[in-house]
Amino acid sequence: QDETGDTLRLDYARNLTIVVFPDRTEVTLRNPWDSTGTLARYCLYEDDTKCRFKDQVAVHVPLRNAAVFGSVHGALIYELGAGESIGGICDIEYFNQPEIRRGVAEGRIANLGNSIQPSLEQIVDLGPDALMPSPFENSGGLGRMERTPLGRAEWMRFYGRLFGRTEEADSIFRIVESRYHSLCQRVCQAKHRPRLLPEMPWSGQWTLPGSGSSSTQLYADAGADYLFAHLKGNGGVPLSTEKVVDKGIDADIWLIKHHGKLDRKQMVADTPLLRNIKAPIWWCDTSETLLYEETPFHPERLLENLIAILHPELGIVAAHQYFVRLEE
Repeated sequence: QDETGDTLRLDYARNLTIVVFPDRTEVTLRNPWDSTGTLARYCLYEDDTKCRFKDQVAVHVPLRNAAVFGSVHGALIYELGAGESIGGICDIEYFNQPEIRRGVAEGRIANLGNSIQPSLEQIVDLGPDALMPSPFENSGGLGRMERTPLGRAEWMRFYGRLFGRTEEADSIFRIVESRYHSLCQRVCQAKHRPRLLPEMPWSGQWTLPGSGSSSTQLYADAGADYLFAHLKGNGGVPLSTEKVVDKGIDADIWLIKHHGKLDRKQMVADTPLLRNIKAPIWWCDTSETLLYEETPFHPERLLENLIAILHPELGIVAAHQYFVRLEE
């Protein structure tokens, strides 16, 4: 009780607290689905250290053999220079990172199967020092962890401390932060805000980001008039296709993420109502791009791409082109 730790200043993340002590680092994760509760408490230590609280999970760092379920974490770990610490992955079909695919092919990284029902036998054989599953609850997913793009990105500072890459993570985040704010300043020069419609229907429902989601904040920062910015919620909000099309008719740009080739004629054939939306489609083939791997921790890259689409008059050329114009 006499100890006083040094609380790390986090400017954007609201569900993460990091307190540094001489012999350990204590990390608290607030539950994003219940703001009054705690999701987890970790005690990160390098030498023999006793945890101060019974509800803390002791984690010996740096991690050396992690089982990584999500491609977004895998990409960050490699960027931090700790790729050798990935011992196994799930859902290899969603990992577009060349180094990880090569590691699985060569047997250096174990294929643990499906992330929903991973192979327990493979995990036991791997003997990982940590499991890193994606936090899903009620289809909220990672988007529920933070409400702003930079809030999500700032979590890299936690992962850097898990893998012994503290300075690298802090440095990368400051570059992300600076570039993001610089792009926002450029958007202030735009004279109009194109009306934006994102996503597409699936099984009769159209899931759109709510007003409290990081995607909605990103659209606003990119200078878009997101047609459904009024929807309440932090994550995805399901609506009927009829309701979305009724408002989507007014869209200037239609932004779609799709795994594999996209064909507008086939979309209309499958859902005739879509013929009423005349806006040009900009689409991202998530099977070919690194959208999901890169942009949660590098929102400035996606922001740059969106600004180039929404405001070509600003003359911004995106270095990372996730979305391209769909040929009619």
